[in-house]
Amino acid sequence: MTSSLPKHLSSTEAKGLVQGETIAQFELGDHRNFVYLILDWKTHQAAWVDPQFDVDTPLEALREHGFELKYVLLTHTHWDHVAGVPELIKRFPSLPIYVGEQDAGRLKSDARARSKILKDGQTLLLGEISISVLHTPGHSAGECSYFLETDRPYLFTGDTIFIRDCGRTDLESGSNEQMFESIQRVKKLSSSTVILPGHHYVHDCATTIEKELKESPPFQCKSVEDLAKLP
Repeated sequence: MTSSLPKHLSSTEAKGLVQGETIAQFELGDHRNFVYLILDWKTHQAAWVDPQFDVDTPLEALREHGFELKYVLLTHTHWDHVAGVPELIKRFPSLPIYVGEQDAGRLKSDARARSKILKDGQTLLLGEISISVLHTPGHSAGECSYFLETDRPYLFTGDTIFIRDCGRTDLESGSNEQMFESIQRVKKLSSSTVILPGHHYVHDCATTIEKELKESPPFQCKSVEDLAKLP
């Protein structure tokens, strides 16, 4: 299997929803958040990863292509990754919100009442697409990454793994020890896996595990102490 990036993810700017592609990527908000749609073109079902304030742009793309939004996946619940949840709940009163248990407490009460708690190793279905839940704490205690083992494997990493970097560990419930273990877990996935981070912090919009194994300082660390020394 090729480890190169899909054409629409190999640019320096997010391309939105592209006909026939499983992943739609949008850059939204002042903090350069990446917002994603997972799309099953056979059943026209969609899942939404980490909604930002601007929900109209992704919703219009879904409407234009005839997709039904089935649920929301939260990598974690820092405010910039959940800003669009209240508006989505208002527009879709029965929309499920999936979240890691240790991060659910940050959600507002109406979203918390709608939330469904995820467990490590759990599998969700979206039409004919299988989505595996990986508990990847370090930036936040309840952070989850989402793995799609489609023709090309994808991993949504939120603020755990960035391109040639990892998330900060000095916030509430952050941990260098957990971050190191999460990185080791991600490194064991197929080298062709496309990493889809939560922010557009470098020129690239996506990367692969193969590339990160060669170029990412956090991936080179041999110990927690090495990781803690990184700037």
